[in-house]
Amino acid sequence: MRTSQYIIASLASAASAARFVLHIPNGPVVNPSTFPSSTHATLQSSGPPIVAHLTRSNTFNFYNVTPGSYYASVHCRDFAFEPLRIDVSLEETVEGSGEKKEMIRAWQTFVGNEWDNKGESKGEGGNGLVIEAKVMGGKSFFQEREGFSPLSFLKNPMILMALFSMVLIFGMPYLVENMDPETKAEFEEMQKKGVLGSATGSERPNPAQQLQNFDLAAWMAGKTTDSGPSSRGQSPNPASKKRT
Repeated sequence: MRTSQYIIASLASAASAARFVLHIPNGPVVNPSTFPSSTHATLQSSGPPIVAHLTRSNTFNFYNVTPGSYYASVHCRDFAFEPLRIDVSLEETVEGSGEKKEMIRAWQTFVGNEWDNKGESKGEGGNGLVIEAKVMGGKSFFQEREGFSPLSFLKNPMILMALFSMVLIFGMPYLVENMDPETKAEFEEMQKKGVLGSATGSERPNPAQQLQNFDLAAWMAGKTTDSGPSSRGQSPNPASKKRT
């Protein structure tokens, strides 16, 4: 009794199995005839995957596919293919007739998204449905060597620092010439007191300490470091004058 039930169940499942074809279109860039022999397609569901190898007609033939929802992918060494979602179901030919047939529907899918997030429809029909397997692009396993470019020097920070220093060296005389006389006199006086000054021996100030104590904002504002009145002609404090 159990043996007869098992045979009936197996015959029913075989009768309800669907078949469809994944086809790779031939184009000017992609020639499926040049694909390696390891190229194959798989249908992945809860159980073990169904594997189909590439035929001479550039197709993958799937037979005896039971009703369910499958993730179809093409595995190729040189090219990447668009993943697909394929649903196989049994539907009545006429409502209420009791006769059922296999229906196959295919959609574009996206890796990492929810399974219900369907993309563009890729076909719908009964047994023998042909579904196009679209090539996304070629696979690259090697990095191309970059050619020589003069602009690549500008990406080096040392080159940028050297160029900035040259601009300061050659541009500073023009900047000094365009200064007003008072600012120019203050700048020359600071040069004499600075690292390039004429002081020698123990009278020469420490360059590191002088750079540390240098007030750029005060110099730009025209102030001096002298304790007395500045060179801009400020009058002394009237309170400091003695009455005669």
